[in-house]
Amino acid sequence: MKTLSIAILSAGLLSSQVLASGCSEMAAFNTKVNNFLETANLSSEAKNKINELSSDCKNMHDMGMDVAEIDSCKEAMNMVKVY
Repeated sequence: MKTLSIAILSAGLLSSQVLASGCSEMAAFNTKVNNFLETANLSSEAKNKINELSSDCKNMHDMGMDVAEIDSCKEAMNMVKVY
């Protein structure tokens, strides 16, 4: 019984670490994009496009995808790098 309890606790801790790593990826993405939007002098069209891509990125991430695998996340990061 003690071994089973330890196994369940360990599995729970491992799964929470895996989920937390995805959250930190999204947080890093949001921080980069938000900092860029606050400091860059962009047209409203460019800002709207970045915000649209960020929103799509968040939605896809909420469905379980990794930030690095989502096309809208990649495109938003490319736009942030270009300007």
